[in-house]
Amino acid sequence: MNKIMSLLCAALLTLTSASSGAADNKNDPVLVTEAFHTLLYLPVYVARDQGIFAKHRIDITSVRSAGSGPTALSAVLAGEAQFSVHGPEHVGFAQEKGGKVKAVSAVANSAPVWILARPGVEFSDPAALKGKRIAVGLAPGTSHTLLLRLLKQNHLDAKTDVTIQQVQNGSELGPVLAGQADLAVAYEPQVDQGVGQGLKVVYDFTRDYPEYAFSTINTSEKLIQDNPDLVRRFVNAIDESLALIRQDPATAKQVAHKEFASLDPALIDAAVSRMIDSQVYPASTRISPAAFTTAIDIQKFVGNITTEMPYEQIVSPHFAAQH
Repeated sequence: MNKIMSLLCAALLTLTSASSGAADNKNDPVLVTEAFHTLLYLPVYVARDQGIFAKHRIDITSVRSAGSGPTALSAVLAGEAQFSVHGPEHVGFAQEKGGKVKAVSAVANSAPVWILARPGVEFSDPAALKGKRIAVGLAPGTSHTLLLRLLKQNHLDAKTDVTIQQVQNGSELGPVLAGQADLAVAYEPQVDQGVGQGLKVVYDFTRDYPEYAFSTINTSEKLIQDNPDLVRRFVNAIDESLALIRQDPATAKQVAHKEFASLDPALIDAAVSRMIDSQVYPASTRISPAAFTTAIDIQKFVGNITTEMPYEQIVSPHFAAQH
């Protein structure tokens, strides 16, 4: 009898242990909030579509567009979302207000902004901007800031030497195509939309800013403390996604077609190719000190940041892969 009871207890312990192990291996549900839906965040979409998150035991319940960086990050601060995608400066702004958050991974690097000219507009170098009418997104958006900085670097006055027309982001091509502006400062996929309508790319900001932490993956210090394994798995998934984009652009483009189904597939292909060629999708998830400094310096230039924001204060670099 005692032997039978011992066998039963052993069997029960084995079942309990197996059940506990299965529970431990369950996928973690994760909500990601993004500033807006954009090709900049293609590594997130590829990781979801291609099962990379699932491989790392992560179930993406939703990738939700918040409309802005601060709104995306506020969901993380509230504990509603586990990760957000936007510029690292918003982490600094949140910290200044007492928010306990960190940037943990790169997702879009460089400055993915280009200047397009309508046919007949002469442009050999930035000095040729003098006297031109330029359509650009609303201040203090990054494209607007980069334009102002380019003008200043070439000793041009933004108020007297050029005519700047501020428009909603995404509608920069309209004034140029209507003949009301000579040049447009734009992101993808608007850039290749313009090329398809006869405009010419005359300036590439990615060459000026090859190291620029444009968009990062961000999370709360609480999640880092409570579940560092989840943070590590999420960052590793993004790292694998970045490698896939570089090694298999065709698959990345197929994912982009699904995410932006209303746009011409050929346009999406051209936009993704341009961003890959311009190193917008970085080689690894590591946020380098140089890239971070560039991002903060751009915000200082426009006056959004007036205090010091040290790299160590904003970035938690130990989750990122070292290549």
